[in-house]
Amino acid sequence: MARITQECAARIKDSADIVELVGRYVQLRRAGNSWKACCPFHSEKTPSFHVNPARQSFHCFGCGVGGDALKFIMMFENLDYPTALRRLADMNGIPVIEEAENPEMARLRRLRGRIVEVNQLAAEYFHRKLCRDRAAQHVRDYLRKREFNIDIAKTWQLGWAPEDSSELLRLAASRGMDTRLLTDAYLLAQGRRGNYTVFRNRLMFPIHNVRGEVVGFSGRVMQEEQDPRKYLNTAETPAFRKSELLFGLHKATAAMGKAGMTAVVCEGQLDVIACHEKADIRNAVAGLGTAFTDEHARLLRKYAGKAILCYDGDNAGIKASEKTFRKLAAAGLEVYHASLPAGEDPDSLIRTRGAQALKDAIAQARPYLEVRVGQELSLIRGDANARAALIPRMADLAAEITDRNRRDVAVADLATRLNTGLEALRESVEAIIRSKKEAPPANLYDAPAAPEMDVYGEEDTYPPSPAEEHGTPPARIIPISLHAVIHDLLLLASSHAEAQQMLLDRIEELQEPIRLLSGGVVLQRFLETLPTPGDETAWQQFVQSLPPEQAAALKNLPENRHSPDNIAATVEQTCAVAAIAALKAQVDRLRSRIAHMEPMEAAQIIQEVSELQRLINQAEKEN
Repeated sequence: MARITQECAARIKDSADIVELVGRYVQLRRAGNSWKACCPFHSEKTPSFHVNPARQSFHCFGCGVGGDALKFIMMFENLDYPTALRRLADMNGIPVIEEAENPEMARLRRLRGRIVEVNQLAAEYFHRKLCRDRAAQHVRDYLRKREFNIDIAKTWQLGWAPEDSSELLRLAASRGMDTRLLTDAYLLAQGRRGNYTVFRNRLMFPIHNVRGEVVGFSGRVMQEEQDPRKYLNTAETPAFRKSELLFGLHKATAAMGKAGMTAVVCEGQLDVIACHEKADIRNAVAGLGTAFTDEHARLLRKYAGKAILCYDGDNAGIKASEKTFRKLAAAGLEVYHASLPAGEDPDSLIRTRGAQALKDAIAQARPYLEVRVGQELSLIRGDANARAALIPRMADLAAEITDRNRRDVAVADLATRLNTGLEALRESVEAIIRSKKEAPPANLYDAPAAPEMDVYGEEDTYPPSPAEEHGTPPARIIPISLHAVIHDLLLLASSHAEAQQMLLDRIEELQEPIRLLSGGVVLQRFLETLPTPGDETAWQQFVQSLPPEQAAALKNLPENRHSPDNIAATVEQTCAVAAIAALKAQVDRLRSRIAHMEPMEAAQIIQEVSELQRLINQAEKEN
């Protein structure tokens, strides 16, 4: 549709009286200078939904949703912005003034409308084939085995695409739709031998936009030897952009409001349908394909402020959810993770343990970082090197949280679970945030993404890798953080044989700094290896012997080597600073634990902190 001019849009918005508008949908009663009602977007018995005529806004103190008259129409009637604007104009008798379209835009708009028409026709055709065609018996058997009955198939208009396209072509022709239109809609494709059916012997899922229009399809293979791609999606068309569509969103937006602006994010279409129809969890959605994109996250943020990831319940499932967490957190959503039993997904959990088991898992969902760090700690089992590498990885994830208050809470929780200093971890997170703002768009540590193709031909004949299949993010090396004094000690030891020997003589007093300061494990490995100062070959061999996260932290160290006038005095001074830093780190760790303790236990820790602070003050005075 043509674009409404800015002046007209402003006039339409100004014409709305929010009390009169909201009163058309819910029963309002006066409360002082405002009006209130039970919120239409979540279940409640005590009214917490307020309409303020002075501000021309609404706000629910229960679920947090709020906005102006246009936002109310968008949410209540499940409309996008342009459609809601026209709806409001109709209500108030405002003539809509549109900007002139250029010919190409007009052509694409008309083509998009025709593609939606042919998609709707195809969806009805595929659904009839599933329900009536004898050749689709194996698909019906598959759905029956997965406990998806005929009512569910009708509700979601599931279908079956046969091998032969002639019947669909004849049906389309009878409606004035030619082969070119089916090709534009990616129902047909052109090959060396002419046109062929894109979706063949696949269980068909119509893909709707938020307005409920069928804009494309996702087809699940029924015979794995037929095609290595388990799922095949419509290619990009004027109506279909996979990265901007969420499966089930057109059915889930109202339920998200009733669930406190919360969305349940699954991995696949059948999981979404199972949530909606088998467990009455109607705020569930899923991305299309393996990658959850920035566009998906921004789209979801329009309807929800909190997302619960409901991925496979094994370690691989938790790791696979990392990329989705990053996208959602960066878009401003609060991200939780529902812990499913190992080997279960939402649909299988319902079948094996019942719908209530899935409901309980979602109700008991915990913040994503809490789940992730718990899983990682259970794998490393006290390995010092692994723990040192885990801290910057968790800091990197925490840095994705855009809301400062939520980020501070997450960092404090991570500091406690990782037994590291709160202030040190917070500074690491802030440093990562600063570096991302300053860094160029391309990340040197990210593996290049392979081009994604949705073509049924020779160009795409290999199955995805296991990492791609599960959505696992590409390997990324995140350098561990080096505390400033650890950095200085490494500089001294790598520059001068005399400094090396003096540090070895002080190895006992360096144990606490090595244990408590970030990067201490690297200093420990250095003092165990003792590469010859000035020998670049020895230095490179030492660096290559380290885990990648530790090696990356030493990348620029050789460039900073220096020669102090008095090596002995410098070593003594640096070791004294290290001892003070270790005491401060211990204080920081203890303080991060106090918030999670009972009063009696906290009192003992406070006393210990006071004694450590006394030692710090005394050491700083002597130094």
